[in-house]
Amino acid sequence: MTQPRIALPPELRFRPFSVSEATEILGRNRLRGRDLAQPFWGVRAPAPGPASVRDLARARAVRLGPHMFYSHVTAAQLWGIPLPWRLEIQRTLDVAVQFGRAFPVGKGVRGHRLQIGETDVVSLGGLAVTSLARTWCDLAAVLTDEALLAAGDFLLWRRRPYWLRLTADDLTAAIERFAGRRGLPLLHAILPELTDRADSPPESFIRLRIVRSTLPAVSANPEVRDEHGKFVGMPDLAFLDFRVALDYEGDGHRVDPVQWEKDIARQTRFEDAGWRYLRAGKADLHNTPELLVKLERRLRSQGWAGPDA
Repeated sequence: MTQPRIALPPELRFRPFSVSEATEILGRNRLRGRDLAQPFWGVRAPAPGPASVRDLARARAVRLGPHMFYSHVTAAQLWGIPLPWRLEIQRTLDVAVQFGRAFPVGKGVRGHRLQIGETDVVSLGGLAVTSLARTWCDLAAVLTDEALLAAGDFLLWRRRPYWLRLTADDLTAAIERFAGRRGLPLLHAILPELTDRADSPPESFIRLRIVRSTLPAVSANPEVRDEHGKFVGMPDLAFLDFRVALDYEGDGHRVDPVQWEKDIARQTRFEDAGWRYLRAGKADLHNTPELLVKLERRLRSQGWAGPDA
């Protein structure tokens, strides 16, 4: 007769735990049960095991030393900072320690030694992670300029909960503490281009490409009114001096019939108010030179004389 499996006690039933913790309670043979996953050496978790990065981080935290914390891409994932898809799906955990301490090692872990200030590590849902501002600084070593801009815009975004919203001063102070680290020149280059008014990463990407072109100054999500003061809309990007607007439309705009009708009405309002209006999509992110040409044509039709005027 098969020996009945020992039930997990309530304190272990719904969370990851260390082998050393559970051995005294259950015995080593019980820890080989098929109802337990082994996400990391010396760690068990109720099957099927951790699925998300947050679950993996909680499982690995069981065996993190008291001076270890999550940083870089893992910290960004835990904070919900937008990342390129290849990093969004990354499951290797970035684990860091202060300089001078033992280097984090182990399967599924990428170790870092960092010079950390008093405010650079915080608790997020019980996990030790680098702060929002410090995480943005560390990301400069792994992100492109556009991805770093999108991440910074997200941290400043005017619609974020106030307790999660940073200011340009917060990031400036973090950069000053970050002196001498990898990625510092990129941080200095991107900081002046950040805004709290970008509603999505594609908006940030297109804005930076416009800023680095020969087109005139562009504004993010300004409030536009007609000559009578009536509200027209808040376009993703606008050349206010020439009344040219651009809206980026993701897949949701295309597949949602209600949103589609709103987009048509929105374009009509802008055109009735004397604006030239352009709708951009994913293809324009891959063919930005053509998008810039379209914008230039509309700007010139509205009186822009060109970059040398």
